[in-house]
Amino acid sequence: MTFRLFIYYCALGGGWAAFLAWGLVRMLPVEQISDPVGRAGLIGGILGLFVAAALGLVDALLNAVGVQQLKRTLLCAAVGFPGGLAGGMAGQGLNEAGFPLVIGWALAGVFIGAAIGAFDVLQAKLSGADLRAPLKKMRNGMFGGLLGGLVGGFPAGLFQNSETLPLSGLAIGLTVLGLCIGLMVALAQVFLKEAWVAVEAGRRAGRQMMLSKDETTIGRAEGCDIGLFGEQGIEKVHARILMKHNRYVLEDAHTPGGTFVNESRVERPTPLNNGDAIRVGTCLLRFGERQKQR
Repeated sequence: MTFRLFIYYCALGGGWAAFLAWGLVRMLPVEQISDPVGRAGLIGGILGLFVAAALGLVDALLNAVGVQQLKRTLLCAAVGFPGGLAGGMAGQGLNEAGFPLVIGWALAGVFIGAAIGAFDVLQAKLSGADLRAPLKKMRNGMFGGLLGGLVGGFPAGLFQNSETLPLSGLAIGLTVLGLCIGLMVALAQVFLKEAWVAVEAGRRAGRQMMLSKDETTIGRAEGCDIGLFGEQGIEKVHARILMKHNRYVLEDAHTPGGTFVNESRVERPTPLNNGDAIRVGTCLLRFGERQKQR
């Protein structure tokens, strides 16, 4: 998946997920809840559950393979529900105190945006890995979710009061909110990314992947982060991109065919620079990195 498609699918997924959330709200006896804060909280929780799950699924398709895709999606949903619940309740409570309802949706957006990096943070924590890259991914998601909640929260606030507007109005408001959160979270992830790899030659040419942890594996095994299935001359685990001393390095996994950077064989961990060509078997990858202070 390219980064352009990632943005498109996050926006589309966020909008459709919010519409499905509205459908569930309509099926449940939400309107029978007499407490406006509780009612808004339940609506927000369902919205957070669906939108976070949709964004988690798109992120998993970009950055994970196999069972990790399901784990990422479920964890995003688990974070999104309480986040949306808290945002909906806080927004309604603040609204009754005279504050704009959009504040609550912005808070919900922050939690939904944080969900997209939750799996990476948890995985790094459990494995004892460096938390800097996963935390940056979570931070970028929170920033995008905040912006999406602010932008989409205004129409959502206008349409949320179902006592005076039909449920179709609520559907429009929630769908616009979900679309805006999905779009802004994706834009933040792409434009604030620090390092990435693009496949330029091979069966998976065109695929792009963000580097969001301190070890990224390349190979044909199902568990590899950059899976190059069915390619010639590639081992199950062929190479690794590692974060060491605040920069990325490439090391070969002792393969017979070798790993090459700019057509020079990697004999030891080799620092990567923006634009470097990485060749493994018949595949050519391009490393990209945002300029930063070393």
